[in-house]
Amino acid sequence: MPSTVSCLRRPTVLPGRPVDPARLYVRLAGLGGFANAAGLVLYAYYVVRVAHLSPLELVLAGTALEAAAFLFEIPTGVVADLASRRLSVILGYMLVGAGFLLMGAAPEFWAIAGGQFVWGIGFTFISGAREAWLADEVGDDVAGPLYPAFARRRQVGSLLGGFVGVGIGWWWAAGTLLAGGVLYALAGVYLLFAMTEHGFTLAAREDRATWRTPFVQAGAGLHVARSRPVVITALLTTLLMGGSSESFDRLWGFHLINSFNGLPDVMPEALFFGLVQLVAQLGSIAALRIAQSRTDFNSSSSVAIGLIGSNLAIIVTMVLFSAAPMFAIALVGAWATFWVRAVEEPFATAWVNRGLASQTRATVLSTMGQSNALGQIVGGPLFGLLAAAAGVRASIAVAALVLIPAVALYWRHRSVESNDPVDLAT
Repeated sequence: MPSTVSCLRRPTVLPGRPVDPARLYVRLAGLGGFANAAGLVLYAYYVVRVAHLSPLELVLAGTALEAAAFLFEIPTGVVADLASRRLSVILGYMLVGAGFLLMGAAPEFWAIAGGQFVWGIGFTFISGAREAWLADEVGDDVAGPLYPAFARRRQVGSLLGGFVGVGIGWWWAAGTLLAGGVLYALAGVYLLFAMTEHGFTLAAREDRATWRTPFVQAGAGLHVARSRPVVITALLTTLLMGGSSESFDRLWGFHLINSFNGLPDVMPEALFFGLVQLVAQLGSIAALRIAQSRTDFNSSSSVAIGLIGSNLAIIVTMVLFSAAPMFAIALVGAWATFWVRAVEEPFATAWVNRGLASQTRATVLSTMGQSNALGQIVGGPLFGLLAAAAGVRASIAVAALVLIPAVALYWRHRSVESNDPVDLAT
């Protein structure tokens, strides 16, 4: 008779129709993108206009999300390594749904911050486990081409979900979060019947996540950094970007709504705000494709110059947004900030990836993720306090200026070509 642990490791699919793992993975991309966009397209409007959160509360709610993701990355990784990737993914979708439902159920700070925290925990259950499950089930050769297909399908789902979310929000602002939560929860139930798990094996003892893992990863990342100054620059700039981004991400909606005596009286506010979000999303897609077509990704210096330009543009657009004397200028500044930031992130990843040996790549990227999260966790409350003391305009402007050292660091490496892999043994 199988033990309880064995059953957990290889859970039985409930009666239903199991779906081919490759098809299910791509299907999840569209569903997840749709649910996420439908639920969040009016989040910035909801927390300001309906929940009436203060600038400090807005930032602290976001910090709850980042703190949950930072604290639970390892415990949830243990579930994926020792119990089941499938179980981890299913729990993740259900918890994300619960977080969305909690945020939409009560327009109060405790519900929104609590929902963000639960959402963050759910995210960590999905993070890594979904892609590891796919590789276990279909093999690396089949899984490889599915990752870009996932990104494309998620993009399509996000666009469709955004339009649906705007329609729901026009009628009921909280309904967007509730709809997103229901969709995520239903996705978890669907996976109980459709998701198989035949390729899972216990991770080797030395590969399992433990409480020491973040410190081991940080130490390994710093070891690589000593051999490759570009990595030090990447860690520092990621830390700065994480801190800077929190102010804009959490306060842009508050600034647009409250700094100019409300939104233009041309249509219902929820509809107008939703359209603002959709234009930001469409523009981000277009900006990224234009930048990719005009950048030589085989040249580190070319990518570094692109990073210098994108970071300078972020500084300019955030300052423009914060100091705008009228709504139209602020709106252009907000859109431009969204668009340029969409360009910066993949460029930063490509820049640091170039020349890394395969055995160091995951370590460095993981350490960069920790650096970004730390920047958001530390920077968020500080910028929230600044907003409470000196106003939202000052908080966003100072957050923009935080990126000036990042530009200086990229400038130092503008002519460095890093094509030689770093050997950790040296």
